[in-house]
Amino acid sequence: MPPRLTCYGGVGEIGGNKFLLEDKGVKVVLDFGTGFADGADYFDGNISPRTVNGAGDLFEFGLLPEIPGLYSERALQNTRLRYGEPEVDAIVLSHYHSDHTGRIAYTDPKIPVYCGETTSLIHEAYSDSKSSPLDGHEIRKFRTGERFRVGPMEFVPVHVDHSIPGAYGFVVRTSEGTLAYTGDFRFHGRAGKMTLDFIEAASKERPDVLLTEGTRVGQGDGKSGMSERAVLEEARRLVGGAKALVFSSFRGNDVDRVNTFFDACQSTGRRLVVSMKIAVILEKLAADRKLKVPRVGKDVDVYVKRKRTGGIEDSDYFKWEREFLSRGVTAADVRKGQKDYFLHLESWDFPELIDIKPDSGGTYIHSATEAYNEEGEKEEGVIKNWVRHVGFRYAQLHASGHAPEEEVFSLVDRVGAARVVPIHTEHPDAFAPKASRRERRVAVPAKGRPIVIGA
Repeated sequence: MPPRLTCYGGVGEIGGNKFLLEDKGVKVVLDFGTGFADGADYFDGNISPRTVNGAGDLFEFGLLPEIPGLYSERALQNTRLRYGEPEVDAIVLSHYHSDHTGRIAYTDPKIPVYCGETTSLIHEAYSDSKSSPLDGHEIRKFRTGERFRVGPMEFVPVHVDHSIPGAYGFVVRTSEGTLAYTGDFRFHGRAGKMTLDFIEAASKERPDVLLTEGTRVGQGDGKSGMSERAVLEEARRLVGGAKALVFSSFRGNDVDRVNTFFDACQSTGRRLVVSMKIAVILEKLAADRKLKVPRVGKDVDVYVKRKRTGGIEDSDYFKWEREFLSRGVTAADVRKGQKDYFLHLESWDFPELIDIKPDSGGTYIHSATEAYNEEGEKEEGVIKNWVRHVGFRYAQLHASGHAPEEEVFSLVDRVGAARVVPIHTEHPDAFAPKASRRERRVAVPAKGRPIVIGA
């Protein structure tokens, strides 16, 4: 049987990447994530899959593929699949976002996970502070310039720019052809040149198949959207003009954004205060000599939330949190020095504002993607209600983690693959008119239908 690729996720949807590569009896899963809309028709904030039923509730609605030899014994309880020794030889990760890693917790821990060194550090941070979907697996690390083999397949990882550090694309040499996989990519971040390195490496191979993300394809945004540099410039203006507290919501593992707001604070005389979970990530990533991250305690402060008691008592906190208590900033500290701080607060921590009692006239920066569905609009509405309640200005300030349509098709052209498989997009059909004019075939994937590599 020739090498083949089967898409079990990322098909006509954003996120949920799950791909199976098979070559001469060897099987490799390439990413295994949660889709952004996974099960939205059946599950919501009130109805969730039962953990006691393993993967059974997800199998019921086709949210996990029923692949023999992939799942743990616990995941298969009460399902029609019987547990046996792993038939999948490896899981290979492009990066740590949940739409690429979120379902790994169901897989057999006997299957090794290959990931970038930076991803392994982020995994350790999440594992220390709560849990990580990679827990229990043997972690095999790589960096750009290295390569590794799984049976007849040789993987060549090449870094790309994305909204989390340690993101990779891959060139995969099989026994009868070559596959290139972009992972998630952009050009407008602080490390945009890294994506050019991937293009160069992939184009040299003239791959038979290019598996490419297209998150922003078909959204009609062209080149619109901010770069990370533009976010920094606007953040400096907003923070510099603020007369009271500035606070923001942003993804803690987006180190580009942490650095952007840290730089804005540096130039405006404020201190960036991050959550304990972000502090754990920053301390782990400080071990990566190729990353620039602010130093906890020296460059950034850590916010300490009050828990069960009226004060700050060690017994109220998890062991991993206790190390930050002696060097933390409390609601009372922020209340006293509102003009001195830029505070990170995720939306679920907004009740902290009741303790902080900020003066009106401050600024809130929503540094995340704008709502794109009804649930997101509802959450955004709640956030705006809080911002109005404290009398703050609301500002939207974000750079996407994904390339706009024009740049996606530019990558497709430059890589020059014979066939293009669009994934991680709600508009895979939008690829056909563009690629066909350039004498490339577009293979719009169907969930569970194999695509032969080298054919």
